[in-house]
Amino acid sequence: AAASLAPFLIDVPLALLGAVLNILIMTSFAQLDAHIFSMVFSWSILLFFVYDSLFAFIGAVAADVRQAQTIATPFVSIFMLFNGFVVSKKDSPVPLHWLFDISPNSYAMQAIVVTMAKEDDNQFEGQMLLDQFGYHEVDNTFGIEVLVGMVVVFRVLQQLGLMYLNGVQR
Repeated sequence: AAASLAPFLIDVPLALLGAVLNILIMTSFAQLDAHIFSMVFSWSILLFFVYDSLFAFIGAVAADVRQAQTIATPFVSIFMLFNGFVVSKKDSPVPLHWLFDISPNSYAMQAIVVTMAKEDDNQFEGQMLLDQFGYHEVDNTFGIEVLVGMVVVFRVLQQLGLMYLNGVQR
């Protein structure tokens, strides 16, 4: 546990600062109003913690950088592809619907797009966007719980990987 505490206290805040600056730059270019900005910002920060935890876990179980990249690629590809925008749940085959349930990006994308569609002055266009991608208004609490659960699981797996797979010693 101590082997991961120092990087957690140094690397995570630095990476978080970079993520916050990235989000602020992105949203300033998009000129989002305050309500949508807060939605995009909060989901982006939550996604940051999910991916940081995922990569920390993968780094703990991989023998070297090359293996870590090889392990991470399928996870990142699936999470990005099945976010509900690139591949929509509405248009995907039913046997693949479970991939949306494990994709953290899917929860964030749905929450952001539904919020933007509701805020749209032209409700017809907003509803068309929701219909096109198969989004519908849901309680975001479940998505938040899933993402927080992923952070916890990945951090626990990181500790187990450090203890049992890579033989980190005191």
